[in-house]
Amino acid sequence: MSDAVALFEAEAEDNRKIRILAAMDIYLPMMDGVVNCMHKLMLSYPSEVSAIAVGPKAKNHVDDYPYPIRRYRSFRVPFTKVDFGFPSHDKAFVNELMHMDIDLIHIHSPFGICKLLTKIAKKRNIPIVATFHTNYRYVFKRILLLKCFYEPYIRTLGKRYGRMDKVFAGTEATEAQLRSFGYKGDCVIVPFGTSFIPPDDYLILREKADARFDLKPEEHVFCFVGRTVRSKRVQFTLDALKKVRDRGYHFRFIVGGTGNYLNAIKRKVKRLKLEDCVTVTGYLSEEELSMVYCRSELLLFPSILDNFALVKVEAAAFNTPGLFLRKSNTAFGTTDMHNAILSENTVEDFADKIIWAIEHPREMQEIAQNARKELYFSWKQSAELYTKEYRKVIAEHKAKCAAGTKKK
Repeated sequence: MSDAVALFEAEAEDNRKIRILAAMDIYLPMMDGVVNCMHKLMLSYPSEVSAIAVGPKAKNHVDDYPYPIRRYRSFRVPFTKVDFGFPSHDKAFVNELMHMDIDLIHIHSPFGICKLLTKIAKKRNIPIVATFHTNYRYVFKRILLLKCFYEPYIRTLGKRYGRMDKVFAGTEATEAQLRSFGYKGDCVIVPFGTSFIPPDDYLILREKADARFDLKPEEHVFCFVGRTVRSKRVQFTLDALKKVRDRGYHFRFIVGGTGNYLNAIKRKVKRLKLEDCVTVTGYLSEEELSMVYCRSELLLFPSILDNFALVKVEAAAFNTPGLFLRKSNTAFGTTDMHNAILSENTVEDFADKIIWAIEHPREMQEIAQNARKELYFSWKQSAELYTKEYRKVIAEHKAKCAAGTKKK
């Protein structure tokens, strides 16, 4: 038994703490936006919460995190590094869950672990909640193509969310997407945050960025940060930057992150002959990310898949606004030419907005300051909001149980 697990079980004896089980179908060391969200929440809960994570066993991986993790049976998806779980087939794990001392279950993905924990919550009379993260309609549409094939899956997911006591979403736009799945229950908006803290001295970070990435102080710098996968549409951004370059403007574009589309991005940079102005870095440490954000004038993020885009909040911590697509969920909560810049979903308009940013430095300073004031939100703040909602759900559940007992 790890020290973290022992600590969790010791704290469970303290009735003043809320005992939470947070679960996913994939988890660390695999990393994506949803895994990052659950991980950051686990690190940020206030002292009144005692939380344990649940995820699939990871091949050749030893947990070394400051919170406890219970692992269940999994298999390695062929030709990938993804370990996907089969919790229902792990009898020892299921038995442990049936006897674990918990007050509430929080689901972060709606597949195998959701089905199992929904049944366990019902058997044990424990409240269960979920956070709706992903646009699964877009995912299934790409796989199954025809609406008659993928829409039944969407409705099935809507029913699974419907079995929750409450569902959380990052924005009102994400809630609307959830309800399009057929969900009709309670939904509470809890924004996602960032672990980055606004720096005391932006100039030092800018100077470090110039040295680390070989930038000239007078150069215009833009960035992309995130998983380098096709759905992030970095290729769209490169097409737009090619037009900016052809119109005589000079800049540097830093692409930070790893993913299965990284080599394709490098090939496209070469094909467009942008090698001298585009730097593809791969993995960046938190210190390097701070440098990139602080040095960049715009985060170029034309994704239409992301429901929230945590990088929008991260960048805001460093006075860096984003260029997003109008009406996308990523752009939700922003105001064009106030705390962000919004573009139509065309390469031409995206390029025009980049050029506008280059030509209007004074206006860009105001937009950057507004982004910092209005879009920045910490994981600590998010975890505190979740904790308040947990208490409400637990109290409501107890009240329903008490009412049911009186009727009998």
